[in-house]
Amino acid sequence: MHKLATPMCDNELGREILKQLGALQLNGMVPPNGMERSLVKASMSMQKPALMEVHMRFMKQFSELERDWQLMKDPLAAKPETRPAKKKAVSLEGMRSIRLLELKVGKRYHGRVLHATLCADAFFLNLIQTMVEDEDGYAARVMIEDSLAGLTSWAKVQGRYPNGAKIAIKAPLLSELPDDSVALYVNTEDDLIVQSDFPAVSVEVNVWAKLDAAALRAEGNRLFAKQDWTGSIELYTKCIQKCLDSVRRKPTSNKHKKKGASENGTTSNGKVVDETVMLAFSNRAAAWMKSCHYERALKDAHEALTLEPHHLKSIYRKGCALHGMQQYELACKCFELALEQSPEKDIKLALQKSQTCDMQSRRGVYELSKYLVGGFEGPLPEFSDYVGPVEIRSSEGRCRRGLFVTKDVEVGELLLVSNALVVVHNGNHATGKNTSPSGRSNALLRDELLCSLSNLLLKSPKWLEQACSLADCECHGNTKVPPLELFRPNSKWTAGKEDVVLPRLKGVLLQNALDESGSCTRVLQAGRGSQFLGLWPLPSFINHSCTANAVRLHVGDALFLHASRHLEAGEEVTLAYVNTLLPKQMRHELLEKDHWEFTCSCSRCDLESNLSAPLKQVTKRFQSLWGWKEAVTPGQVECFKMAKLALRLEHLLKQKGLYLYERQLVRASFFVAYWVGYLNIDRLGTLCVKLPLPDMLIDAVTAVAPSDTMTSFFAGYWLKRLEEQGASRPVIHDAQQRAIHIYRCVYGNQTSGLLKQLLEAHEANTIL
Repeated sequence: MHKLATPMCDNELGREILKQLGALQLNGMVPPNGMERSLVKASMSMQKPALMEVHMRFMKQFSELERDWQLMKDPLAAKPETRPAKKKAVSLEGMRSIRLLELKVGKRYHGRVLHATLCADAFFLNLIQTMVEDEDGYAARVMIEDSLAGLTSWAKVQGRYPNGAKIAIKAPLLSELPDDSVALYVNTEDDLIVQSDFPAVSVEVNVWAKLDAAALRAEGNRLFAKQDWTGSIELYTKCIQKCLDSVRRKPTSNKHKKKGASENGTTSNGKVVDETVMLAFSNRAAAWMKSCHYERALKDAHEALTLEPHHLKSIYRKGCALHGMQQYELACKCFELALEQSPEKDIKLALQKSQTCDMQSRRGVYELSKYLVGGFEGPLPEFSDYVGPVEIRSSEGRCRRGLFVTKDVEVGELLLVSNALVVVHNGNHATGKNTSPSGRSNALLRDELLCSLSNLLLKSPKWLEQACSLADCECHGNTKVPPLELFRPNSKWTAGKEDVVLPRLKGVLLQNALDESGSCTRVLQAGRGSQFLGLWPLPSFINHSCTANAVRLHVGDALFLHASRHLEAGEEVTLAYVNTLLPKQMRHELLEKDHWEFTCSCSRCDLESNLSAPLKQVTKRFQSLWGWKEAVTPGQVECFKMAKLALRLEHLLKQKGLYLYERQLVRASFFVAYWVGYLNIDRLGTLCVKLPLPDMLIDAVTAVAPSDTMTSFFAGYWLKRLEEQGASRPVIHDAQQRAIHIYRCVYGNQTSGLLKQLLEAHEANTIL
């Protein structure tokens, strides 16, 4: 774990996140979309338009996080204006001028000075970043080591380094950054002298100072209507401050003051002041919710209700904040109280939604039939998180954590439902139907996910602790078992007494974020755009097994986890991290290629290890044919060789006298060879009788990988062939039940009628 020197308050957390993103940015981990190569090219040629575009896109990418960080500071705390520090008079006599084009990368020019103009707004992550332009029109990015970075807002940094100011950089150094671009590096603020600055006078501050509390609230409402949540929060805060200051202020003389009047236009009896501040708290609660700061929204709604216990909108907003915090039971009580005052449609809908989520979170009952039968089309439903009969605990004899069932579980039983902590989509996600990717690469999706997670951690201490509880691929040793209340809705979770240690965010994402196929973010192919990437906290504790006993199903941004076979109390829940319809050697190579730092030792791997000698030649031959199109194309020589490989494997299994279940596990490893064997039945002639019946192969792959598309496809394919060949009704019924069993593993304990509908839709190529 990456530990900080001091405990983190909200302000320090924001600064640490900005520093992490700054380090990743300089290493090329979070470049603006599509600008990786152009950044390097523009920085070397010192082209101002291209560099300006990159600079502005960086600012836009991180601006939301910076504004959220500023909002996390105590809004009612005193905020004295800090003026830019005065620069010491520094003599530049005797120092010769130098231009940008004369600078060579990596060389510091002592005794020289670069005269230029700041041509962009400054911002900071771990370093202050801005741009300069010399008199020849060439430009360069500037990285400044300044004590001001991380201690104040971007606005204050821009006040110290104002756009348009004439500057001088002593002993300039053009440095190569880890992302292969170049920039001027200033390692001390004293080496950059602002010779003439033209900071924009903050007219905004003077305007707000002249307005009374009611006018400030009205301006906040105007910004709220424009969906400027941050701006409206700032004005509501100023309104609250002015109201509270007017209550604390003691008038110096009442001789000439009119009765009932005060300096800011409110009445001295406090009634108007109370109403104004109450409405400001209530409105700010609504703005906090729009920004997903549900804890702060709840606090403001509570403040408003303290002043006016029967204020309808405050009661409603309190309920909405509780719903966002997954405190559905308390949210229902708020909406019921609001309905007693006014039977508005919005309140009824909010109550119905909270009641549904409350039932889901307690009983694990979800209505998916319309969504599933509709082929995952239509508006995305909202689902509550659900923690079923599972617990997190350390695995015996292993330095890792895992998810275990607390009671006996049957096939199709729902184990948990988890909404994504953060998720980014590659294309249209207004519906749950998979659409064609928009063309963004996995690298860009990963970077967007990183920025989204960074911004999210400032919004809720619960989300922060969930992220910090996950393993970090770059920082080992996180073996602490978090309480389930951290993930369970309606729980009375409170922030831990111990200081939360912020892990490296990149490590958390690379280790735990997944795409739609279950591939870990760190191993995704750079050129292939996934449908989505997301981070699901509780499922991240599930370990790998080549005989996985659970199946995940994505419905919108929610992940449903069902048991794929009978589980006994205390048994560990597992998923497959790689394709398990392959021999052991190939599975382990995939795990090693994906940089998983473990060697699978499940019962299936142990079995194949014991059979390594007799299976050696078969595996070697299978690997040589694997991946060739001709190996699965009937009529090709390679295809017939693959079919004969299945016959050879059956002979070996018969010689070893294995149990049926053991033979099934081995058959699943060479599933493709058997399928190709069925495609070459005519060429095999009488030898085809040595192949196991297709229903046995279906059972084999179902035991190993029921969620694999090959499994459901093969079951549906064989059922269709039996129907076309006019097989007897019992045979067709038996094949149908096997296919339905696969769908029960994936979709859970739905009704037999619904599972049959899904199977028919699959046969019609409308699903999967």
